[in-house]
Amino acid sequence: MTNPVLYYFAARGRAELIRLILAEAGVVYQEHPIGHGTPPVNGLPTDFAELKKLPLLPFGAVPVWQEPDGFVLAQSAAIAGYLGRKHGLYGNGPRQAAQCDQMLGAYDDVRTEFRKLYAVASEGRPALRSQLVNEILPRWFGCLDRIVRANRDGVGFVVGEAVSVADLALWYLIESAQDNGFGAAVEAYPTLVAFAKRIAARPRLAAYLTSPLRPVFAPLPS
Repeated sequence: MTNPVLYYFAARGRAELIRLILAEAGVVYQEHPIGHGTPPVNGLPTDFAELKKLPLLPFGAVPVWQEPDGFVLAQSAAIAGYLGRKHGLYGNGPRQAAQCDQMLGAYDDVRTEFRKLYAVASEGRPALRSQLVNEILPRWFGCLDRIVRANRDGVGFVVGEAVSVADLALWYLIESAQDNGFGAAVEAYPTLVAFAKRIAARPRLAAYLTSPLRPVFAPLPS
């Protein structure tokens, strides 16, 4: 192995923030594709059931990050935090690092709200979507808007004077809301709309977002 490896399905999901961090940091890595009934790659199974039999996956789940010296890390938040710190995307000093953690916590909370659409029966989804549109997402994006505006009146970054994992996490939340029919919750806050455009225009990130390497968008259940 010459480059680090990200083990995950051919989907955005829990690995997409990790990919955004790697793109912004300019890290060269490879993905080990995971599927069902798929043939091995580089001597390792890609079939998830077979891959889980190996000690490679600490908790029998993905994403997993592996470095050439054998270092292995599981759990998406841990991987995002590790890569952010390693590549200078975690603020300047302990307070800004804590603010990055704060945004990652909010990111996970909002994504938990989105994922409820998978758990609810199909007949309950319209009511849940209505709650997301009218209550849950306006409250969350209102809070996120205040956080962004608290730093230089919202014309810079979420934390400090440089891009961080906090910006990438917030950008991905905004994109997820817009792509899944919840854009009105974002558009009510012009600062967030402008923020998302600035982050998406960053050269390395823009290159990844338009790359065929990015997994295709899969909408939430309607």
